[in-house]
Amino acid sequence: MNFSQTKKIAAVTLLLTGYSICRAQAHDPNNPVPLGPGVNKGNVDNKTNGPNYYYFYAGPGHLEMHYAFKSLGILGSPMREALSFDLYQENNKLIVHDAIVSVDKMEKLSRPGDLGTRHKLVIRVIAPQQALRLGGYYEIEATGAVSFAGEAAGADVKPENTDLYRPGGSLYTPVGALTTVNESPKELRLTLASDILFDFDEATIRPDAKATLDRVAEIVRSKSHGIVGIWGFSDSMGAPDYNLRLSRARAESVENWLIGHAGLRAAQFAARGFGATRFVSPNTKSDGGDDPVGRQKNRRVEIVIQKQD
Repeated sequence: MNFSQTKKIAAVTLLLTGYSICRAQAHDPNNPVPLGPGVNKGNVDNKTNGPNYYYFYAGPGHLEMHYAFKSLGILGSPMREALSFDLYQENNKLIVHDAIVSVDKMEKLSRPGDLGTRHKLVIRVIAPQQALRLGGYYEIEATGAVSFAGEAAGADVKPENTDLYRPGGSLYTPVGALTTVNESPKELRLTLASDILFDFDEATIRPDAKATLDRVAEIVRSKSHGIVGIWGFSDSMGAPDYNLRLSRARAESVENWLIGHAGLRAAQFAARGFGATRFVSPNTKSDGGDDPVGRQKNRRVEIVIQKQD
């Protein structure tokens, strides 16, 4: 099977008007579920369900494979994630490997090819192994010289909502004060809400923050390669010198907790206070009035984990 160069496309061209919903996701490579005509939808989660397998028949003639993937991220925050689509012949011979990288948006890819004879083909959908729990939503469509063993859903069947973002929350929910997680190729940044970690105007960690800091310690152990920065920030209320001291004291309290309670190494951390700088939200409204919601977002501690030496 000779496939041409992989290319990203702006939209998947639906050559069939119907939708087919994979009503079950098979995780056994020896018992894949049948792919249906139209767009097949599914979810992937690297910590619970493992690879998903589908099969269909193709050839002789031209075949078009259309894939799409939207990453879920973690704790409701976007992250750069990859999803692989491997196409096999029934004798477990890999034909072609494709991967789509997504950051909180639906990315699409088309793979054309030609078959000289009829084959039973298997698709494996797999998320990479990660210490963090990741997942997302994907679509598969096979068009051209293809046939399907499963019953076609048809154009009158309403697609099921398999999007992992649901009203009232997502698959991953924040843990206590851990409010956001942002990832780049070089670092992972965890944002902790100071108002949940500490009492007002204090730098002593509250007892009910244990679950949050246990989760932070788990992520640091699995992801860090180098110095981990612990940065404290305040809002704009109060004297700048006082805010600087308070933000530094809170960063040091988090550092001491991770060392004393989680058993992490002291040399692994560098704590700093930035006071009323580097805002993530305005402290005042457009009319000049106080913005308590914005100030609350600025009162935070960030854990900056270097992912590369």
